[in-house]
Amino acid sequence: MLASIRKFSKSFVAKIFVAIIALPFILWGMGDVFRSGKQNVIVEINDEKINSKEFITYIQKINLSKEEIDRVGKSKLIDDILTNYISEKIIEIETKKKEIKLTDKALMRILTNDKNFYKDNKFSRTKYEKFLLTNGYTAPTYEAYLKNIERKGQLLNYYSGGIRLPKFIVEDMYRKENSVKEIEFLNLNKIYSQKKINEGDIQTFYKENKDFFKEKFISFRYLKLLPENLTKKKELDEEYYEKLDELENKILDGDRFDSIISGNEKSVKKFDFINSRKTKKDGTKIEEIENKLLEKIFQIKEKKSPKFIDLDNNYYIAEILNEKDIILSLNDKDLRRTIEAQLKIRFKIKENKKLIDEIKDKKFSKSKMLEMSQKNTVQIKRAKINGIDDKKEFTPKLVKKIYNYSADEIFVLSDSILKENFLVRIVKQIDPKIKNNSEDYKKYMKKANAEYIKKVYQSYDKYINSNYNIEVNQKVFERLKNSF
Repeated sequence: MLASIRKFSKSFVAKIFVAIIALPFILWGMGDVFRSGKQNVIVEINDEKINSKEFITYIQKINLSKEEIDRVGKSKLIDDILTNYISEKIIEIETKKKEIKLTDKALMRILTNDKNFYKDNKFSRTKYEKFLLTNGYTAPTYEAYLKNIERKGQLLNYYSGGIRLPKFIVEDMYRKENSVKEIEFLNLNKIYSQKKINEGDIQTFYKENKDFFKEKFISFRYLKLLPENLTKKKELDEEYYEKLDELENKILDGDRFDSIISGNEKSVKKFDFINSRKTKKDGTKIEEIENKLLEKIFQIKEKKSPKFIDLDNNYYIAEILNEKDIILSLNDKDLRRTIEAQLKIRFKIKENKKLIDEIKDKKFSKSKMLEMSQKNTVQIKRAKINGIDDKKEFTPKLVKKIYNYSADEIFVLSDSILKENFLVRIVKQIDPKIKNNSEDYKKYMKKANAEYIKKVYQSYDKYINSNYNIEVNQKVFERLKNSF
C-alpha cells in the first residue's frame, strides 16, 4: 500500500529520474500525502486531476518486460512507476511556470548530435530508425521523451546556471584540503595491547553471553563410492558409472542408507555431533573429513534421508542421523579467540571514550599526553601531512578526519572497527595560497560550484515538498493494480 511519496521516491526516482538528468536532484520526503479522492481520478497534484486512463497510457509506454515484473513484483513495480509519474508531472508544471520551452529545431540539434546514431561521422537516419524499432519507440514518442529530459535539465540550470562563486570560498576549500599539518601522535594500540585478558574475564563474558554461543552440530555418516567398493576393480570403467546410476536411482526411490550401501558397511565413516568448523562438542578438531564434503553434508535438509553427493568427480552417499544446537565449550579454541577479541574491543571502546570525555571537558593537555607516553613506554611520534590526499602515515579515511581539526587541538583518531587507534595533537598548521587561473584554482572552482549547486538542489527539494500537495485515490489505484 502507498503510505507516502517518500516510499516511492527512494526507489524509482532515484533510479530513473536522477539517472536521466545525471544531477543530484531528488523529489522525496513529501510527507503523508495519500488520501482518498474522487472516482476515476488516480492522483491530484495541487489542483491538477489525473485520471486512471492517463496513467495506464503512461505504463503502457514503458513497455515492461515479464522478467522485470517477476523480478521486482507487480505491486511494487506499479508503486514505483506512480512515483516516477508524479515526479514527471511536477517537473512538467515547474517548467511551464518558468516558461522553459524547447523548440523543434533545438530538439533536432540534440538528436542529430547524438553519436549513437552516427555512421561515417554523420547522422544516420537508418541507425536512428533501427534504434526506435529495437526499443519499441515511435519517432514522436522518443522525441517527446528527449524533449522532456532537456526541459528537466534546463529547469535545474535555471536555478544553478551562471553561478560563479567568490574567490574566498574557493580559497577556503583549497586551504581546508591542502594545508600542511604537523602532528604528534601516540599509537594507542601499543598501549591497549599491554592489557592482558585474564581467565576470569573470559569466564564472566562466557557466562553472560552463553546464548550467543549456540551452534548447529550434526551426527552423520557417509560412504565414499570408490570403484573397489562397487565393482571390486580400481578402474573408472563403464560398470562403475552404471553402479553409480543404480545407487542414485535407489536414493530417488526412497531406499534406506543401510540398504543402499549393503556390503560396504566397513567403509562407512561415522561422526557424532560436529559443527561446520569440524569441531566436536568438547572443542577437539576432526581433520580427516574434507571441508567441501562437510559443507555439502551440512546442506542436507532432512534427517535419515540419504543423499548422493558429486564433489569434484568424487562420489559419496551421506545422511544426517541427528542434529541439535549446542552451546560451545570454552575448550573450543576458536571460541576463546572470539571472546578475547570481543573483550579487547570493549576495552578499546572504554579507553577511547575516557580520553574523548577528558578532551571534551578540557582535562587533557599535551603534558598529559607526554605523561601517558612515559607511563606506558610508548614513544610520541611526529609526522607532516601534506594535504588531504597524503597517504604516507595514515589511511585516507583517517587523514580526512585529521583535516577536521586545527592547530593545538587534541583528539582520538580511530577507524570504524577500532583496528587503528591514535591520540593526535596538531602542533602546527601551514595554510597554502592558491594562484588565480592556476590548474588548482580551476579544479577547486569546479569543486566548490558542484557543492554549491548541490545545496541549491536540496533547497529546491524543500520548496517542491512544501508547495505541492499530492493526493492519491487509494481505491482507484488498488483497482488499477489488480487489473494488470
